[in-house]
Order: sequence, then C-alpha cells, then structure tokens
Amino acid sequence: MFETSCFGPLLKLRKIKLASQLVHQLLMRSMKTKKEEAWFKIGNKRARFGLQEFVLVTGLNATSFEIVEMSGGADCRIVKDHFKKSGGKIMKGDVYEAFKRCKRNQTDKYKLGLIIILAYVLLATEENTLIELWWFELVDDLDLFNKFPWGKMSYDYTIRIVKRDMGDKLRNSLKEGESRCRYSLHGFPLAIMIWAFEAIPNLGKKFAKKYCDGIPRMLGWEQPKRLTSSDVVTVLESKELEVMSTLIPTEVELQEVYWKELTPCVQEEDTDSESSKGDDTEHGGEPSHSFHQHSPRVSEPPPVRHDHNIADVVRMEMEKLEERLLGVISKRLDRMEYKIDSLVEMAAVGRFHSTTSAYDSPIHNTTNVPVSPPEVKRKEKAGPNDAMDELEKERIMEDEDGEELAGGEKSAEDENVGNETEFVEKGMSGEFCTPEKHEEDENKSTKVVGDIVQIESTGFDIPKGRGHRTKRKARPLCSPFTDSTKRRKLSDLDVYDPYREVDPSKVDDLNKWMEAASTSDLVPLHHCDVEAKSLLDLLNKDGWLTGEIVNEALYHIRDRALKFPNLFQQDCCILDFYFCQFVQSAHGEWQIHAQSPRKEEFKFSKSLLKYVDGSIPELGKCWKDCRYLYAPCCAIGSHWFAVKIDLEDRTIFIFDSLKSHVRKAELETFMKPLQVVIPMLMKLHVKCDDSYSTEKFKFVKMKEVPQQHNGSDCGIFTIKYIEFLQANMDVCAIQPEYIPMWRKKLAAELLAWHFEP
Repeated sequence: MFETSCFGPLLKLRKIKLASQLVHQLLMRSMKTKKEEAWFKIGNKRARFGLQEFVLVTGLNATSFEIVEMSGGADCRIVKDHFKKSGGKIMKGDVYEAFKRCKRNQTDKYKLGLIIILAYVLLATEENTLIELWWFELVDDLDLFNKFPWGKMSYDYTIRIVKRDMGDKLRNSLKEGESRCRYSLHGFPLAIMIWAFEAIPNLGKKFAKKYCDGIPRMLGWEQPKRLTSSDVVTVLESKELEVMSTLIPTEVELQEVYWKELTPCVQEEDTDSESSKGDDTEHGGEPSHSFHQHSPRVSEPPPVRHDHNIADVVRMEMEKLEERLLGVISKRLDRMEYKIDSLVEMAAVGRFHSTTSAYDSPIHNTTNVPVSPPEVKRKEKAGPNDAMDELEKERIMEDEDGEELAGGEKSAEDENVGNETEFVEKGMSGEFCTPEKHEEDENKSTKVVGDIVQIESTGFDIPKGRGHRTKRKARPLCSPFTDSTKRRKLSDLDVYDPYREVDPSKVDDLNKWMEAASTSDLVPLHHCDVEAKSLLDLLNKDGWLTGEIVNEALYHIRDRALKFPNLFQQDCCILDFYFCQFVQSAHGEWQIHAQSPRKEEFKFSKSLLKYVDGSIPELGKCWKDCRYLYAPCCAIGSHWFAVKIDLEDRTIFIFDSLKSHVRKAELETFMKPLQVVIPMLMKLHVKCDDSYSTEKFKFVKMKEVPQQHNGSDCGIFTIKYIEFLQANMDVCAIQPEYIPMWRKKLAAELLAWHFEP
C-alpha cells in the first residue's frame, strides 16, 4: 500500500546514507539571498538549490497549500483511538509506539506509517518534537492526504533551516579554534545531498554510484559509505571543478506529473545579493546557467523571466522547423533528380525511340529541355503554423511525377520534371537516342544504397549539369563525426549477418573521435545526446550501458527494419527503456483508482497510449499491426534483460543473461505491472472488445539462453537478444566471445548514425 501513496518513491531508494559532512561543507559555502532558495558558492562558481531542484530530486508534489485548512485535529478519530491519554500533545516517539502496537486495524497502521514518514523523513526534527494534530485529521482521508503538497511543505521547512545564519556560525567557530560546532539538520537534508551529486558531478563520481536515469533522480543514486570532511573539501576545492548552476529537466521529466503540477514563479535574479562573511572573492554578477549533463536530451536552460522564456520557446521551435524544412527541401531535390536520372537510365538501355517532333533539333538535348515553368504563387506572412501544415501535407503527397506542393500548385522544378515525362509519353524524346548519347550512357550504372542514390562511371567522366548531381543525405541525417561517403557498399542485401566486421571507415572515425574525446563532452547521436563517458563505457569491456545508449541502439534497429523489410520481422514493435517505467506508473495509479470509492472509469496517461498507437518511440508501430512486443527492462536499477511479449498467446518471455542476479520475488514484483497493464491496454485500445479478457499475462523465464561471463555485459546482451529475435535468428548464437566485437561495432555505428544490414 505504501508504494501507491504519495511517498511511494521514498520506498524505492537504494542503499544510501546521509553524508552530513557533505551538507556541512555546503553550508560553509552558503550565500545570503532574499529569495526563498539557497545559493552556494563552490570555488568561483555558484549553484542554486531551489524549488525546481527539490522537485526534480524528490518527485514530491510542490503545489500550493490551498487544499485543506491546516488547523484542528484534536477531535479526529485516529487521535481518540490511539492517543487517548495524550491530552492533545503527541510527540514523534508516541506515533512510532502507536504504530508498533497497532496490529489488528491494518488501515490505521498504514495511516500511522504515513505520519511516521512525514515526521522522520520529510520534516525531520528532534525526537521530542510535537506532531501537528491536523496531520491525523488529514490522513484519515487518504485521497486528500495524497493530494496534499507535502513536497512544498518539506521544501519550505528545509530551506528555512538551510538559510539560517549557520554559515557565519560555522566559519566563526573555525576562526576561534573550536574543534566542533554542534547543530542539527532538520527538514529533508537527504534531498540536498543528492542535489549536490547532480549539481557537482565530481562529488557524485567520487563518493556515490549513479545508475540509469532514475525518475525522480533520488532513485538513481547509491551511497552506502560514510564521508570524511577532508575528502569532501578536497573535491570542492579542486581547480577543475564542474558546477551546474541549475538543474535542467529532461524530456522525460517534463512529462512527469510532479513537474507539470509545479508552477514556480521565477523572479529576476537578485543582483544585489551578498555572499556570506569571509568571502572576499568577486560575486557581483548573476549566476550563470549550465546544461544538465545527465539528460538524454540536453535542453536550453530556463530563463529567469517569463517573457524571455516565451522567446526561447519560439526560437527552439523555429530551429526545429528549420531542420525539418531543410530535410523536406533536400528530399524534394533528391526526388526530382532521381526522376531525371531514371529517365536517363531508361534512355541508355533503349527504352525510348526517336520520333519526329517539334523538339527534334540540334539545339535541344536531354540536359536542357525548353520548358517555361509557371510562376509559383507565394504565401505572404506565413507563420510557423503555416509551415507545419505544409510539412504535414508533404508527408501525404503521392510520390509520382507532377507532385503538387501543399499550397496546391506545382513548384518550378517539379513542373520541369512533369513536362519531361509528358514528352516521353507522347514520343517526343528529343535527342534521347542519338548514337553518341547512347554510347555514353551505356557506361553508367545507378546504384541505390539505403537512401543514397549514386551514379557511377566505369570508363568515362560523369557528365556535369542538371540531373547528374551526386546525391547526399539531408543535413539532419549527417553525423558530425563521420563521413557518409566513405561507407562501404554492400552488394548482398538479402542476408543479415550479425557477425560481419564493422566498416573500417567507421572504425577510423571512431578512433579519431576517441583521441579528442573528453568524458564531460556531450556527443550528439541521431536520437539523443549522451555523455562521452557513456560511449566510452560501451567500448570498455567492463563498462555498463546506460538507458540512453540502449534506446539509441534500439532506434537504429527499428530504422534498419524499415529499410530492409525482407530481412527483419515486421509484425513486431520494439519499445524503449521508458516503456516499463510508464507501465509501472500506470499500475500504481490503477491500484489507487481501484481503492477509491468513486467508480469513475480508469484512464491511462496519454504518454502510455502513444506507445499503443505507435507514436512513441520514434519509428514505432501500432499494436494493432503487431503480434510481438520487444522491450528492454532494467530490474533493481542496475540489471538489463529483454522481454518478448506475445500478444496472441498472452505470454511474456524473459531473456536474461544473468539469471541468478534477480531473485524470484523481485522478478515477480517487477513483472506484475506488465502482466496487469498490457491486457487492459489491449482490451481498451487495441481489441476494443468487451469479451477480451483482462486476466494477467503469464511470464516465462527462458532457461536455455546464453549467459554473460562478467557483471557488466547485460546491456549489450539485451540489445542482441532483441536484434536476433527481430531477425528470426536463434538467440543461442549470441556467445560471450563475440561481445567485444559487438561493443566496438555498436559504438562505431552509433557515432556514424547508421546501422548496416
């Protein structure tokens, strides 16, 4: 029951201890500010711990306090039943004792447990502190209690404690030679420690362990050791210390409920703020924002003013629109020239015969067809919405001669192509079949490799002019680290060979990148941006794969299946790493809904429904067209395995390369949301049939699957399981001796934005 409450994420925390020395050293570097947030000066850089950072770390509700009136409670049922002799004064220890005594009424025991979490974790104080009585009245209505913004209350109390004049007191004690200065950390100091790991990456790398992106972020950290003050000072005073001024939400976090409900009022930075005493360095300017390095997609830092925010949003949308327009323009040019090249090729093989026509004259040839294209009407004052409409209509246009623009009229260049085709159909081919021209075109061959069309010559120079431009990829599809023109050309495209050695040109590009790579760099891959460290870990035999790397690999596997439908299974959908997280979240919401007295129909989140209709992930498929779903799963936060979901047989097959790592009870708990949610999605949004059973899917753990020989290859095994299953190959062919080669090949192909068939 606790997992479905508003404090559910706290129960999923890893083994982590509060490093009081770390918080102590941060307080020593605190700065004075009039705002309801804390600022710390680390070296010559500043870092903010505000409401946005608190919410990103904890995932708690931080809206306003307008839900209930915070008064009363002395006459509520729980106080009368469990604290009869309290006289209206209940301490933290009294609640804990009542919790241990309460054995018969499990509902009351659950409610007392929520009060304990609130008093000991979110609003931690001394043991003899009195409990607010209105908490008991509120917890008696679980729906109201779970909706209350405990995160905002915890943040306000924590920030009030942090902003005390502790910094001055601590520094004065050091100057006076005192060995110890006793004080208590109230509120939720654990959130400050985890924020420090995120905002100061050197701290996180030195003293903690970061797992694949936890949502919220406190679920992604493990820190079981005690820290000494000297160790923390050594890191904080290092010269090359990286400090994030603010934490930036990732695209996934932007979709979370706790972030959508947060409506922070961001004011202008206080340029007149003063640092704490004893700080003689310059601090007059505003703290500079920096990118959050752990984001799958690095977004622009949030501006400090609302009007600036709108300008940045418009600018980002225009940049995205520009990229899409460049892709459309390049696609149309390639399409037009492909038509011209096809005409030239057909003429070369003698498919056209000359006839008498008005165009048969020495001054006319194939490279200069005399056509007067009609003027193209231009739309005036076209805005972003108009351009988006143009792009949407562009997608549904037929790929034939004489295609029309979204505005309903042909472009000048497409009009030329349409007229040339009309000449051929009427037999007016001009000089297409003169002996000289025929002899020259016999030495050309046209090859299509993926999306690239190239004209190659066996003995003569390629003629210059219209229709003979070498095709190139659109700008958004070109990796900044590789040269696509150097990729090898594969003649046999009817066979998928997973053991084919990696393209040597891609290896050369990878080696050049590694020579100049820094672990703190951001590498723009096709689907997302990742830290260089993630790519270097992929090349390391003991490196663990992050969720971004797994998602990027699965995206290219989907893309390759679309380009080569004869090689790969088409009645399947490959999902991403976030799918299981959405399912687990939906399962928790469904459990809360099932306990609610209101009988409203349960509705799944829009994000989860986008998986069903194929909108998410990119290049996904509608489940109505699929029998199998393939997805990567990350159990207990650190172990990858693959699942194959058979929608017809209602069975989930588990492919685990380290079967003994996840205990049976843990696996059953992890798989339950998938077993429950998927049949509900099938009934409501795929089959749309009342007779379809919502009985749980069964799951089977495959026994005869290859096993890894170390503790870090689970990610690459998971990718290969899905890759082999989609190619209808036996997964038993995935052997550990091939893993080093596959790691190197995956890194090179991710960097090149291109997977070979």
